[in-house]
Amino acid sequence: MKFRMIILVLAIISVITGCTDGVKKGNQLTLDKVITAIKAEGPELFSKGKLDDEFVVLSKVKPNVFSIGSPLEDTAKLENIHVYIFDSEQARIDGLITFNKHLETAKLAYYVKAYEQKNALVIYYSFGEIDTKFGDKIQKAMEKL
Repeated sequence: MKFRMIILVLAIISVITGCTDGVKKGNQLTLDKVITAIKAEGPELFSKGKLDDEFVVLSKVKPNVFSIGSPLEDTAKLENIHVYIFDSEQARIDGLITFNKHLETAKLAYYVKAYEQKNALVIYYSFGEIDTKFGDKIQKAMEKL
């Protein structure tokens, strides 16, 4: 009888932990949610697809790349963002650590700023170091998510 009770308790625990996978799925962000939040702050985003360059793949996640600009802006002056949607917040943290290691040896013509929220990471490549065109808008969008 005790043996059956132990097996029943172990089975219930196994089912509960297996179903939740340690993460609330409804609490995770999607690419659509992130893009919608950024667009709601004013910038226009133009999809450039996914990149699979070794430098930009973080924790096995390829970024969705977008040009970011305002409606009347010269398309030659558009800046870029990379949007990563990870399986978990821990994967996002690990991905950002890897990205920062890549930056230590990279020689970029852009200034780079990271914005994080839950399982999402947005890397903004700006022409300006301090006076970015869209940094505040991306920050506001991420905070609202």
